[in-house]
Amino acid sequence: MNRNWGLPAKQERAAVRNAKEMKPFATLSISVVFGVFGAALAAISFGDARELLSGLFHGRSLIPAVLAAGFGCWAYVWLARAKFAAHFDGRGNAFSDLLKFYGRATLALIILLFVGRFSGLITGDFIRVLILCATGGAGAAAAFQTVLAFVPNYQEEEETT
Repeated sequence: MNRNWGLPAKQERAAVRNAKEMKPFATLSISVVFGVFGAALAAISFGDARELLSGLFHGRSLIPAVLAAGFGCWAYVWLARAKFAAHFDGRGNAFSDLLKFYGRATLALIILLFVGRFSGLITGDFIRVLILCATGGAGAAAAFQTVLAFVPNYQEEEETT
């Protein structure tokens, strides 16, 4: 009688080792923190934009605001397409890659927020509002990106359809 005492078979040991190195709890934790940051940045950006121009999100002024927010959202999605948390395939250290990416993305979003806040010194309020709306769109996309980390088997569903 062959007993394995609860140890995984040889082919499964690599999977256990990979799971240990991937640090799933840490990965989800930093994804949550980054998602909250992205949502907060979007709220701050849109709030600042609304304070600059009265009635910004009503009537005709809604069109450029939505276009700027959409541009910021899709620019972020395009730039971050390779680093969506659900796309990690297990090769290499996904946690450290994700942590580096979130660090760079956080710094870029903060810089973009400051550019939007202080661009009024150089440009008019309308350009400033467009930059803030683009920042809000990028922050909303960053928050959505982290939701993908919680979707189980994201790639498998995509491949089967």
